[in-house]
Amino acid sequence: MTTEAPKWYREKIRDMVRARYQARGGYLDGTMVQGDGGAGEVKFPVIGRVESYEISGAIQKITNTNPALDMIKVSMRDFEASAWMRVEDARRQGPNEQAAVGRALSAAIRRRKDTLKLEAAANFADGVSTLTDAPSTPLALGDGTSRIDILNMMDAIDHINGAGNDDDDNMAFWPIPHSWMSQLEMYEEIKNADYRGPTDLPFASSQKVKKRTIKGCHILALPNEYFIQGTGKFGTGSNGRAFDDSGYLDTFMWVKDAMGAEAEWEKDDMSITTHADYEGTPMLGKVGLSGAAVGILPEGVVKLRFKAINSATRPA
Repeated sequence: MTTEAPKWYREKIRDMVRARYQARGGYLDGTMVQGDGGAGEVKFPVIGRVESYEISGAIQKITNTNPALDMIKVSMRDFEASAWMRVEDARRQGPNEQAAVGRALSAAIRRRKDTLKLEAAANFADGVSTLTDAPSTPLALGDGTSRIDILNMMDAIDHINGAGNDDDDNMAFWPIPHSWMSQLEMYEEIKNADYRGPTDLPFASSQKVKKRTIKGCHILALPNEYFIQGTGKFGTGSNGRAFDDSGYLDTFMWVKDAMGAEAEWEKDDMSITTHADYEGTPMLGKVGLSGAAVGILPEGVVKLRFKAINSATRPA
């Protein structure tokens, strides 16, 4: 038998408990387009290119210019995070400790939303698109042996904008580690750039996310744990460092409508139930997510593979 936990347990919040450092998650909400569908599957329709033709003046049948219409589909994936809490422990805890459990579970689901997006970008960059029209794969820059440089960034932005991304509202996003941001900020044009995007996005409202806007691309520095693609990925470093600086990192730049992400349902506000059929009547806290992400337009995505670094150096 399960019953809802007392309301006072779920609502009292104070910021007094110390939690291990971890990303709060949800930074990439709003950076990808939403799709259509339901019942466990989401669809992203893609229409191809249409060319005009010259009229000859003769009475004759038209030249067919019907564009290709492709449908990108992706199935939802289900996730949850949970934690058991004994009633005896609850009696010893203050409200701040109780609230910390809820914050930790909520952060786990929000981080999952972000990693779904980054995994989709990585899979898209390393695969082949099923679209009828070319190109079939995103552009890949760098071989992982050199540090990120402003010229590499400009190359990626120019590629995306040059492909025809001329919608003022269709901005590009590029999540990178803080060490890469510091490396780029060795150039005054990056250091002095301001963020000029929407203020209602999660990363934009976070004071902890360093952000810059260059040529219509929002560059955002996220916690190290987000960067798990490449031989120097997070967790491979030594002596307390995050990255193995003898390896490389893969990061991804994308335009909003080039990647799709959808959550069929999401519950990041922890629910708590008590279980009288268990010894001690413990409480179970849960959060959940059913979501998916997928690559759509290869011309709107760029993979940047450059050296994994833990600290910046001044360019020559």
